[in-house]
Amino acid sequence: MRTRTFVGLLSCMCLVLCIYVAPAANAASAEEEVMQVMNNWFKAFNTNDYQLMASLWWNSPKLTKFGPDKAGTFLLQGEPVITDWKFLPADPVGTYANSLRHPLVTILDDNVAIITLYNSQTYTDPKTKAQTVALARGTFVVQKINGKWLIVHEHASKLPTE
Repeated sequence: MRTRTFVGLLSCMCLVLCIYVAPAANAASAEEEVMQVMNNWFKAFNTNDYQLMASLWWNSPKLTKFGPDKAGTFLLQGEPVITDWKFLPADPVGTYANSLRHPLVTILDDNVAIITLYNSQTYTDPKTKAQTVALARGTFVVQKINGKWLIVHEHASKLPTE
């Protein structure tokens, strides 16, 4: 009787341990989840996927972006940050491709992270097929809102050429 009780208790403890550990083994780390936001940002840009791009941003008037937009504005807030990417589906003056370089994810707490990175943007002229490369640096602040990591702030600038 004592052996059966011990085996039963041991089996229950093993089952509880397996249930406790199993979800953690499959769950992505916060750094991986945040990095996926950046990978999706670059994927959206490079594939002209405006819907994916729009899904990565916080839909709030408090959303901010510092960096030149297509009109030369250096500060955008709220909806214009998202709609600034609407040129993606049909850019008639050439194609762009971005490459992510040296990303660094810093988790500040369970719901806020910062991503710093460099990227190179290659522009291909449709007529001459000539390519121009521009280097830039960026900082993204992402926040977990309703269980989803979203970009709440971006700051981008071109790297000096000299």
